[in-house]
Amino acid sequence: MYIIIIGGGTTATALAKHLASEDHEIVIVEKDDERAKLLAESMDALVIRGDGSDTEILKDAGIERADAVVILTRDDNTNLTICQIVKKFNVKRIVARVNDPSKQDLYLGLEITAAINPTAAIVSYLKNAITQGSERSIISIEKGKAEIIQMKLTNEKLFGRKIKDINLPNDAIIGLISRGGEVIIGSPNVVLLEGDLLTIITKTEASKDVITLLKG
Repeated sequence: MYIIIIGGGTTATALAKHLASEDHEIVIVEKDDERAKLLAESMDALVIRGDGSDTEILKDAGIERADAVVILTRDDNTNLTICQIVKKFNVKRIVARVNDPSKQDLYLGLEITAAINPTAAIVSYLKNAITQGSERSIISIEKGKAEIIQMKLTNEKLFGRKIKDINLPNDAIIGLISRGGEVIIGSPNVVLLEGDLLTIITKTEASKDVITLLKG
């Protein structure tokens, strides 16, 4: 994929290195001269010094052929402006960082691929790791109305049974199963085995029942 990352901070750098390691073609747009120079010297990516809200800079970065654009500046007004500009080029995937959670709806109103608030995600993960223990990791989504839970199946009564037969709450689904390095989609006829690591999407009010069922 041809991916443009706007903003050259720590998150952008880590993301760019990860994507480059998977052989994606990466372009970073960074406004600060010194930061852009440092990135150009240390990254296996094209680095363009300029303002990501400038259409000409975006064209120099190859916006007209981009498969995805990731917008990671620390200013929401800038990010929102760039989202609107990028949409005009019909980029299929637009992902933006939300710095102020109160502005998340503004991003969603633009109908971009994803609007992510890193701080909120980290706080949610840490809070639940502290209060719920190590058997599950949680990310809250949709302003706390739903959760993504990851936990090992330890209820012996469920070993060898199909997902459709375990009486999972109606407001929850097993999306993925990690088993011996293999990833399995959680379709109804998949048989659960001891040691399976399950990724569950559930409404928050059903999460306790889900955990009780799978933990045993």
